Amino acid sequence: MPGSDEKLSALLEDLHQLSGHLHNRGERSLTLSKQFTANAERDAGNRDFDLNQAKMLDYQHDLLHEIGNLVDKLIKQYER
Repeated sequence: MPGSDEKLSALLEDLHQLSGHLHNRGERSLTLSKQFTANAERDAGNRDFDLNQAKMLDYQHDLLHEIGNLVDKLIKQYER
């Protein structure tokens, strides 16, 4: 049965992976947002839809990075 130190080490490793995943997803959301914004400039017929999608993805980008930063803060607190 794993001891407390092993459990903490495993949890910290999982938190590192979660942080990386959240930051990667945030960057993918930003990339998609930029694609929708560019499409809004090219296609007037779907402009409102594209701009709304871009706005939603920008918000998602910010939120994912904010959560990732909170996970990073937890990692720093418990790696001491």
